[in-house]
Amino acid sequence: MESSSLTKALGILEATAGHPDGRSLADLAAEVGVPKPTAHRILKSLTGLGYLERPQAGVYRQSPLAKRLVSDSMSRRLIDAAGASLRELHSRTKETVNLGMLRHDRVLYLEVLECVLLLRRIATRESDPFHTTALGRAMAAFLPRDNQMKLLAKAWLERRTPATITDRKRLLDGLAQVATQGYAIEVDETDVGVTCIAAPVFSKEAVVGAISISAPTARVTAENRERLVKLVQRAARVASKRLAKAAPTIV
Repeated sequence: MESSSLTKALGILEATAGHPDGRSLADLAAEVGVPKPTAHRILKSLTGLGYLERPQAGVYRQSPLAKRLVSDSMSRRLIDAAGASLRELHSRTKETVNLGMLRHDRVLYLEVLECVLLLRRIATRESDPFHTTALGRAMAAFLPRDNQMKLLAKAWLERRTPATITDRKRLLDGLAQVATQGYAIEVDETDVGVTCIAAPVFSKEAVVGAISISAPTARVTAENRERLVKLVQRAARVASKRLAKAAPTIV
């Protein structure tokens, strides 16, 4: 396959990531920046190879085969290293606890431990836009500057709620604040009535994931917010230390 065709095919695969219900031909062609006939030809090839599937006419999504391709050893090591930290955080807060990593401009949820309290957020998605989530911001804030700017330039800044920040300058300023304080908080930006607190997980000096809690905004009060931040940061630090021991180098 010619290099330009390969680039377009990879772009199509990237554009289908994080969309379990699939995306239309028109949406995919527009995002990748190719004519519809070209997108259709690539989609047909990827479907024939087994990397995409069609849940309905004109809609394409990644197949289990494609998901195995993007499931790397780092995600497995991250899950293993963070397991005990997630369980302890869940036990101490009783809130929903999440482990995520960046996949393009979205946060992929690797592990979710559901809240055991009556009022709770039920996790129903495999991924969310990075810019709406504390998880995404906790990771994006510690990316190398060039990678961070590319992420912001490429991302589709979807407005999930009235509170969602979609201005790139405000997001960049917010990431600088996250890098300074070492954690991220978002209130009502992904789901109305839900607050998330997240801290980054590192392998050596590279950010590879993040840990968060999601709780009803009404329960994240001024009195307990600092406690929750410290618990999340501790969980991320412990996971980072375990990951560093288990993975001396990053591939």
